[in-house]
Formats: sequence, C-alpha cells, structure tokens
Amino acid sequence: MVRGNKIRVAHRVIVWQLMCWPYLYTGTPTATARFPVFNPNRAYLKRMATDESNDNEGKPTVLIPVNAADGKTLPVALVDILSPLHVVVLGYYPVPSQAPPEQLRANHDEEATAATERAVAQFADRGAAVDSVVVFTHDRAETIDHIAVEYGVDAVLTPGDSDETFARLLVPIRGDENIERIVSFVADLLGASDATATLYNVADDDDEPSHGEFLLRGACDRLAEIGIDPDRVDWQVDQRGSPGDAIVETAEGYDMLVVGESEPSLRERIFGRMTGQLVDRVRRPVLVVRDA
Repeated sequence: MVRGNKIRVAHRVIVWQLMCWPYLYTGTPTATARFPVFNPNRAYLKRMATDESNDNEGKPTVLIPVNAADGKTLPVALVDILSPLHVVVLGYYPVPSQAPPEQLRANHDEEATAATERAVAQFADRGAAVDSVVVFTHDRAETIDHIAVEYGVDAVLTPGDSDETFARLLVPIRGDENIERIVSFVADLLGASDATATLYNVADDDDEPSHGEFLLRGACDRLAEIGIDPDRVDWQVDQRGSPGDAIVETAEGYDMLVVGESEPSLRERIFGRMTGQLVDRVRRPVLVVRDA
C-alpha cells in the first residue's frame, strides 16, 4: 500500500402520454425541450418542475432517482452535500410487467407526485436549483438512461446507507479515461462542502504501483490548481488482487463513493459490469460520473 499526502418551480405541467404515437402531450412545452422516446407501453412521464432561471449555469448537474412508491425522504447529509449543484429529481414509480403505465398513473399519480415533491422540497429549502420528473415505468434503468441523456447530467446518484455526515469521499481512478471530468466533479463537491477526498488506485498484478501514483499525484495537482486545499485531498495506491474487492473493502471506511463510467453505454456504465458491481456491493451512496 502506498499513501500520499431556489428552486424556481414552473407552474405549468408538461405531460407525455406514451401510446401509439411517440409522444402525445398536454400543456405547453418549453421551446428547447427534447422529449425522450420511450417504448410506447413502458412509461408514462410527467415533467413537474422546470428551473427557468440561470441559477444552474456553470453548475454540474446530478440526477437523483427516488422511488416514488415508497415515499422515503433523502438523508439530510446527502441533501446538504448535493444542494450546491444543479439537481434533477427523478421520481420513478415501478410498474408491474403486465400492467400499462397509464393505469398505474391513474391510481397513483398524486402519491407519486407528492413523494417526488417531498424530495424536491428538501433541496428547495437549501436554495438549490432543481428540476423534477415523474415517470411510471416498467424499466427503472432505461428510464434513468433517458432522463440522464435528456438533461445532460454530469453524474447519477445510486442510493445506499448514509451516515449523519458526508465527510469523507473515496474516488477510485483506474486510468486516464474520464479523469478530468471526475476531478472536476470532485472539485465542485469539495468546493461547496467541508468534505475531504481520497483518490484511490488499485494496481493490477502486472502493473507497477508507480503508474497509479503518477495518475493520482497528477489528479491531486489538478485539484490544487482548481483551488482545493491540498490538505483536504490524499491518495492511496493498493496492489492486492481484484480491484473490485479492494474498492468495496476500502469504501467501508468512507461516506460516499465517486466513480467514473467504464462501459460503452450509459445503462451499462451505471448498472453493468465493474461499475454496476460496485454499486451493488458497496453499501454507501455512489455517484457515477458520466463520460462526455
């Protein structure tokens, strides 16, 4: 092991009823809106809130999926650390495979909307710029994929067990891929909080630890250039078998994991292979930083 040192909610509502046509909507769509084309029988989507100000200009955007069927509130510490960002709350209501989404919507629209609005209010109370969407869907992963692309989000949150604070972030970095976006996103998180970060690399058996050290030192230097106090960032290189096992074990000592995409498609990047395995195995919340 090597170690180193305001929401503004628009009152109009846009609704897509996804039937035989790609989309049929009521209300007045925004001039720049691009509507995701869902499978006609797989989703019912309603845009609840639109931040029409420029308050989110220059801020990274994070997508926060919430299960609109269980009505749970988000952990306060999680809301605190993400509120300085532009937030998109996705309230998804799971639909059984044989049931039409519009049928569930007719019976549970108020319930799903209220659950999503509670999550929105948590960020609104902290002055966050928030958009929100409610979706009745058969496929949670597909829905997250579409909404992430539509909003051009920088990262997607996957929930996990949360402590009362988010003081320590673990940031695995495996190579040059996506490193600038990961570093930039971490800088935004650190710049708006008192958290610290450990940049982490697991060297393969046939790799020299010096390669990981080179990557991490460079990332630390970049964070310092952005304005992050070097005392709030350290680095660690491990060389011990499976990278996935090492990350999962190490993550237990941290409050949140920040990882980059590693697969060809967004859906696979978030839910498949290495990143998906980490999301499934790590008990802590995970922020998946999307590739450009």
